[in-house]
Amino acid sequence: MEKQLDSGEMWEAWCDRLKAAGRSILAEGFPDSPRERAEGLRWLTRVLTYALRMDVEAGDPEHPFFVKYETPHFQWGGPNPDNVYLRANVDATSTYRVWADVGGVRQAIFSLNEGDMQLSEFGVFSERSLDQFDVGPDGRLEFWLSPDEQPKNWMPTDPRGRLLTIRIYQSDWERDAAPVFHIERVGAEGEPSPPLDPATLARRLDRAANWVERTATFWNGYTSAAWDRAEKNVAGPARSTPGGADNILYGSCFWDLDEDEALILECARPDAEYWGVTIHTLGWLESGDFADRQTSLSDHQMHVDGDGRFRVVLAHRDPGAPNWIDTESRRRGMLVYRWVWAKDNPVPTSRVVPLANVRGELPAEHPVVDAKARCSALSRRREAAWNRFL
Repeated sequence: MEKQLDSGEMWEAWCDRLKAAGRSILAEGFPDSPRERAEGLRWLTRVLTYALRMDVEAGDPEHPFFVKYETPHFQWGGPNPDNVYLRANVDATSTYRVWADVGGVRQAIFSLNEGDMQLSEFGVFSERSLDQFDVGPDGRLEFWLSPDEQPKNWMPTDPRGRLLTIRIYQSDWERDAAPVFHIERVGAEGEPSPPLDPATLARRLDRAANWVERTATFWNGYTSAAWDRAEKNVAGPARSTPGGADNILYGSCFWDLDEDEALILECARPDAEYWGVTIHTLGWLESGDFADRQTSLSDHQMHVDGDGRFRVVLAHRDPGAPNWIDTESRRRGMLVYRWVWAKDNPVPTSRVVPLANVRGELPAEHPVVDAKARCSALSRRREAAWNRFL
């Protein structure tokens, strides 16, 4: 192994795998417009960045740390823009202490995962919400992940579970806290990571390359199959997804809109602790440029009319409605809604109308957002997003 590393053979072989992954997303059946191909290659750099951080830099479960992912410039698998996602590699035979100051946190989900959908690793073996833990009066949370039961705030490990994932919910981007979480293996307190050796690096690079290879083709097949099954511009009921958290319901509406058309999604406000709407792109399953554009709305950001219903207007251009969702000038895509910790499951209705007629399709008291107000809102959105993710 050391000889291969010194000669450059291992590195060249690894680079060849990345080149092949790049060729795979340029194949027939993938999005092929100039814009989409550019986005696809950019997306490949993003998933590579994730794989290198997760498997190379943070790949040692003996000395783990949390990696923040699914940021505006670091997306895969249809992220929720209202989540801050953290993930650490863990070993099922070890005991870990996890802690943070969770004062001001709206809600969070802690999950022990087998892996990811694109690896056909769907298992979720242990899961807790923040409100299921005891939190100190000073806002401090401390819990243990271990094979042996602990006196309190315990999550059991499983031989198949290798990832601890945290979803922090921020409905109010400007006020809901998203603290730094720490993790430490019990018995390794204060110990530095050992020097890197060739065999360890080779294993981690192999894991990273495998993750990129599987990811590169999976989401295009996933969205293409869903597109083929779906009745376009028609909203479906929300349901749980294999590999996802048990208390999250996902629904979708695949759109196909001309430049002068808009899709109005209407629904009773769900009885849920959190809910939100976002776009996902086809091919790469990103959530758009959600820091600079209004490609998503949380329950806190959404306007709800006096009849208890919310009305989203999906359109290529700003219709002057508060709940505009920007398609980013995409003719086709996927509009996704999430009900989390929900006591009901309302099914949205959807209809396509001329963009010029949108105002007449909304209640008379529905607010109007002019160009100045929109620019101000987008500026605040951008600032809040970068405060969350930087």
